[in-house]
Amino acid sequence: MLTTFLFSALSIISSNDGIIERTQDSSKNKSWVYGADFKANFSLANSSPNWTSGASNNITITGIVNAYAYLKKNKMSWDNSFKMNLGLIANRQSDIFGEGYWSMRKNIDNLFVDSKFGREFPEYPSLSIYGGLNFQTQMLNGFVFGKDITGRETKTLTSSFLSQGQTQLAIGTENKFGQTYYVRLGYLALKQTYLINQNLYLIRQEETIARVKKGQFIDNEIGMQVQMGANKFLDANKIFSMKFNYLGFIPYQSKQALLDSRIDMSILAKITKYVNFNYTLIALFDKDLVKSGASAWQNSWVFGIGYLYRI
Repeated sequence: MLTTFLFSALSIISSNDGIIERTQDSSKNKSWVYGADFKANFSLANSSPNWTSGASNNITITGIVNAYAYLKKNKMSWDNSFKMNLGLIANRQSDIFGEGYWSMRKNIDNLFVDSKFGREFPEYPSLSIYGGLNFQTQMLNGFVFGKDITGRETKTLTSSFLSQGQTQLAIGTENKFGQTYYVRLGYLALKQTYLINQNLYLIRQEETIARVKKGQFIDNEIGMQVQMGANKFLDANKIFSMKFNYLGFIPYQSKQALLDSRIDMSILAKITKYVNFNYTLIALFDKDLVKSGASAWQNSWVFGIGYLYRI
């Protein structure tokens, strides 16, 4: 996962836009900055059974949470972020007998947590040495879908919570460019991939999934981590905003110079204080997560109009 081009819900912007300095003690040169965004998208589509153009009746619900907490004390800092995306689609289908039923699927599902301790260099306030940990997994079971002889939907389990899950621990240097951009280089990083649900080996008929061998639960890789992030308003009135984050990892012992990558991007346009247009993208590049010969790029995205509450 290459460079986390700035971490999504943790950017520092003005208090009018959701980032508020909650606690400050000037005598101790210590301050906390924290807050959260809660977004919800909902859509409903329907048509009559005799609609000749063809249609699909469905209900879509998506929830997004971006939370952050930063502590700054003298030359020390502690930055934390939490991001959760979960979306479900209920689709109305019919079997060969014309009987209707609802099919429930995910359209996005991801949990991401990042925590970093840093210490600034006295001569270069924008440069610091850091130690960081990030964690990611899906929350709900993942399935491959098919049809049985009656036209009813079937599903086969392919993944679940912590299967696969992943953590990265890194030590390196960080450059901050104001309150908008940052770049981290983790010269020594440990990437750990988890596969806790051992039933997946039997269901998928595979001995190794995401580098984790059957019966071992976890795989370790040593390499270099790259992270970058940005949080920008795209107009003077602060109606349009973009958050872009990148996380990359390249193993030192790899025979191929492939950079495992994760890209998070969100674009938001305010309509009112609580209503907005929004686009959220999660893209992954990791050959270990797919079968041989399949594309290593995976992505999941949501575009919609929804409700935004900010604290």
